[in-house]
Amino acid sequence: MARAAIQAAISLAFLALVCAAADTYEADSPNSTSDAQVDARFGTINARADLFFSFFPWTSSANRFIAKSWCTIVDMTGGEGEDYFRLCLLPLTAQLLLFWLLNIPLLVWNFVPSISPIERWKIQKGRYETKERVVSMLLVVLLNHTIAVAISASPQNYEVTKASGLLAGKTGIPTIGNLAWQIPTCCMMYDAIFFTVHCAMHTRWLYHNVHKVHHRSKISIGIVSAYFHPVDYVLSAIAVIAPPALVSTHVLTTAVWMLVFMLETTNAHCGYEIPFLPSAKDHDFHHSHSFYSSKKYRFVTMGAFALVWDRLFGTKRPVDEWWAEHPEGIKRGGDAPVEKAWKGD
Repeated sequence: MARAAIQAAISLAFLALVCAAADTYEADSPNSTSDAQVDARFGTINARADLFFSFFPWTSSANRFIAKSWCTIVDMTGGEGEDYFRLCLLPLTAQLLLFWLLNIPLLVWNFVPSISPIERWKIQKGRYETKERVVSMLLVVLLNHTIAVAISASPQNYEVTKASGLLAGKTGIPTIGNLAWQIPTCCMMYDAIFFTVHCAMHTRWLYHNVHKVHHRSKISIGIVSAYFHPVDYVLSAIAVIAPPALVSTHVLTTAVWMLVFMLETTNAHCGYEIPFLPSAKDHDFHHSHSFYSSKKYRFVTMGAFALVWDRLFGTKRPVDEWWAEHPEGIKRGGDAPVEKAWKGD
């Protein structure tokens, strides 16, 4: 408990520093090179990023492609005067479409591994989720997606988003230079926020009453990326939408970031160690070993993306040591760890 509190405190301190740094650009800062009307908080960073990318011959073409594509989307969704869909539903719609595009094949391959082109890279060899468990997971996933759509589509969300000054029209469209620093910054900020929330979720009460739903999956499968207790799902969603709100003033950045996030979280939960993709072994281990009754592995690989905070706090080391001792991982019929029932101690 104390360790989790210390980890969370340091992560929150990092986020406070990021927010403080952002505030330094709020006053007397030149406007973004994207458009003169863009909030000047990040004008200096955007200008420097654009200057750097101006040395590449393809930058102008990339910026024209981004601007033309977004303007087409604006025209198809009501024009400048009607921004409700773009502000409230476009990022989520794109994310959900990508979720099902990625996970329908993974579901099929879970039941018919003989036709899977990636079966050779299965982490837990010969272990698959049952039909009953998958049906149960899908019901929870659909519930969470319904909650997400309901919140996003609500008039209250539109009012708050509109009041925040987030742009959704043809002004302030981020350039390739803007996106080149905004998306990696979102990755780092999300890692810090997620690490903090995730550590809290592995404390006794929150784990057994909220987060344990997610950990019912001991064999990673892509849909588990949305298989949460609804409270856990909403908190996770806040961790996802907060970073772009802090680094950008245009909804296009939010949409791009949410697609990047969906790719990362699906890969982390897919159950396959696919070459040339970020390793999924760490989070697969988290599901197979990291639960409250396991004192040794209770807090391991708690972050996302590059696991920066896990490396800093040493919560990745036990996982690396386990894989070094068990290079073939867990196999069907092997000694898979069993989560003990909580007796309230």
